Amino acid sequence: MRHRRPGTLPRLAPYLHQRTADRIGSLARPNRQAAITALLDGTERITKTTLHAIRLDHLAEQRYRPHTRPRSTNSP
Repeated sequence: MRHRRPGTLPRLAPYLHQRTADRIGSLARPNRQAAITALLDGTERITKTTLHAIRLDHLAEQRYRPHTRPRSTNSP
């Protein structure tokens, strides 16, 4: 990839770690598929959006729970 910026994938490490349920086998698919997508669509970039669109193996998909901020409750 000609336009790769050093450090891009390490910045996505926390997301990948959480999404793949800390399973090395689950990590190979999104990285490979995102790289192929980046080459085919001409962007030559692996982004969180691209990675998020890739389906993982069943266990990783079942265990992935995105971090969300708790809703604030305004109690009267």
